[in-house]
Amino acid sequence: MKVLIIAKAYPPDVGGVQSYSEFVARAYLKAGVIPVVVTSWEGRRGWHERNYPEGTISVLNLGMASQPIVFARMLISCGKLCRKENFDFFHSTTWRPALAILPWKGKTPVVLTVHGREVLNYPAIMKTAMSHVLRTTDLLVTVSNASMEMAESALSGAQPRGEWEVDFNGLSYIKEATDFMRPSRNPEDLVRILSFARLVERKNVQGCLRALAILRDRGITNFHYTVAGTGPMREMLTALIDELNLHSFVTMSGYVKDEDIPKLYRGADIFLHPQTAPSGGLDLEGFGLVIADAMSFGAAAIAGVAGGPKDFVKHGVRGLIVNGENTEEIAAALESLLTNSEKLDRLAGDGRTWALKTLSWDRHVTQILNNLRRRVLISAT
Repeated sequence: MKVLIIAKAYPPDVGGVQSYSEFVARAYLKAGVIPVVVTSWEGRRGWHERNYPEGTISVLNLGMASQPIVFARMLISCGKLCRKENFDFFHSTTWRPALAILPWKGKTPVVLTVHGREVLNYPAIMKTAMSHVLRTTDLLVTVSNASMEMAESALSGAQPRGEWEVDFNGLSYIKEATDFMRPSRNPEDLVRILSFARLVERKNVQGCLRALAILRDRGITNFHYTVAGTGPMREMLTALIDELNLHSFVTMSGYVKDEDIPKLYRGADIFLHPQTAPSGGLDLEGFGLVIADAMSFGAAAIAGVAGGPKDFVKHGVRGLIVNGENTEEIAAALESLLTNSEKLDRLAGDGRTWALKTLSWDRHVTQILNNLRRRVLISAT
C-alpha cells in the first residue's frame, strides 16, 4: 500500500505542521504503508532520501519561492507522480496543498488534516477554494474538538461529502518520556515551572509573569520559572520582567535545540501554557502538542480554556484549565499547586499516565487507515 503525502512544509523547517507531516509519514511507514512526500523547504530542490528508525522515506523538495510558484510546482509534480505511480490514497496535511492533488485524484480517496488556525486565517479570495476542499475530501481529520468546530464554521452551513472525525495528535518523544523515571521531590525544593513556546501574544507568557508577580507579592516564592523559546515578544517580555522585578524568579533560556527538548521537559514540575485566542478568536491553539509532551514527562499542566488543549487536560483530573485572559485565575491555579504538593503530584501522575497510554502517532494513523478500510476506500490488507 502506498500514500502520497502533500505537505506545505517539512523538516528541517521548524513548526507544528512540519512536525506533524514527518510524524505521520513515519507512522505510515511503521504501519506498512509506503509514504512518498511532496513538500517545500529551504534547501536543494529534488528528491531526498530521509532515513528514520522505521525505514527510508522519499521526499521531493520543491524549494522555496513565492506561493504561486510553489503551488505550480506542486501541481505539476503531483500530476507527474500520479501518472507514474499508483497510490492507494492521498493525505494532505493542511488544506491548501490539497488543491494540488484534486485535479489528479480520480477515484483515489483524499485524507485532509485540519489543525485549526489555517481554516480561520486565509485571504478572502481563497474562501471558495477552501470550502471546496473541505466539502469534497473523503476523510477529514481534525486534531481536537476545537479544530472540528473551526472546520465546521468554515463551511458556513454547507454539508461535507466525506466523513469527519477527531483524531488526537501523538507525542513527540514517546520513548524518552516512557523511559524517564521522575525522581521524588523534596518539600524544600523549588517547584520548577516551564513555558516552552514561540513568544507571541496567544502563548500568554506575559500573563504568566504577571500571575507570578501576584504570588511573589503574597509571599509565595517556592518556585523558579523558565521561559524557553524565541519570538517577536522576547524584548517586551524581558522588559516586563524588569518592570515586575522578577529577575531572581525567572530565566529566559531562548532557543532550545531539538536534542535538548526532552531534558527541558524532564526538568519541569509544572508546565504553564494559559493560551488565549487573540485577533477576535482567529489565532487559536488547535491542539497544543508541547502541553501533551510535557505531560508525558510528568509535568502538571496548566492550560488555557481557548482551543484544543482542554480536550486532554481534563480540569482537576489531568491538569488545570484556566481563563488565560484572567491573571488572577492563572495565579490561583499556580498557588493551588505550589502550596499543595500532593495535588501537584496527583495531577502530574494522572496526566502522564493518560498521555503515554492514549497519545501516539501509531494510533493516529491506525484510526485513519481503519476509517478508510471501513468505508471500503482502500484495501483491507
